[in-house]
Amino acid sequence: MFITLVVVGQAVGGPPGRSAPLPLPTDELELRVFDVGQGDSILLRFGEMALLVDAGPDPETAREVLLPRMARLGVERLDGLVLTHADADHIGGAADILRALPVATIWMASSRQDHPLLSVIEAAARHGGTRIEEPVDGQALGWHPATVVRVNIAAPSVASGDNNQSMVLHVRYGDSEILLTGDIERAAERAYVDAGVELEADVLKVAHHGAGTSSSPEFLAAVKPQVAIVSAGLGNAFNHPRDEVLRRLRGVGAQVFRTDLAGDVVVRTDGHVITVALERS
Repeated sequence: MFITLVVVGQAVGGPPGRSAPLPLPTDELELRVFDVGQGDSILLRFGEMALLVDAGPDPETAREVLLPRMARLGVERLDGLVLTHADADHIGGAADILRALPVATIWMASSRQDHPLLSVIEAAARHGGTRIEEPVDGQALGWHPATVVRVNIAAPSVASGDNNQSMVLHVRYGDSEILLTGDIERAAERAYVDAGVELEADVLKVAHHGAGTSSSPEFLAAVKPQVAIVSAGLGNAFNHPRDEVLRRLRGVGAQVFRTDLAGDVVVRTDGHVITVALERS
């Protein structure tokens, strides 16, 4: 896979500036990792179709960051909302997204997970007429006919804890592959590697904001990413991403991009060539 790098909206040697989003060609898939501070929210777009994976850490971020940025992109509805697991920094803004935008389907975290926000999110989904589904391991999400979005969920017997039960999404368009890992840790990573799950991907959304409990050498060797994206808050209390994780990512040849330093990280592919751009809002 050939990757070109385009830096947009970041002045060399100066402060970041505001940039307009690049128009999306009709034959390209876009992955946009929003800068939501210490949390996750990722938008997949293809043509007029949009899929949001996680919804940031809180209602304020949904209202002041995600909804305005999606409006700026022309996203007026979501074909799907995936909540990878029941951690507040991934689902905190979901109810506000559901109240503000029509959402066709929400794929929820496993019913084995427990968080008080889940009932609020389900109520908002039902009120808006959104179909609620709980995916199973290996399921393909029916999002866009040109792409394949497959869900992987580690077996509870080998990967306990909500983080390790994160939905992992493997996205394929043409020859391009993207792996979105939620907050999985070493136990789930090991389970996937041992089970021979297809993990290789050109672009990796780094697990658990770059925590030292994730991104094991064996897992990264299986993924072989050329681009690695870390979603983390600037100066966060957890010291994410950890230095040892950044070293491991660079050790497998990945170019690393961080939302805390770069703003939104935008990946586009026509199925053959991948472009990475950085956008400040």
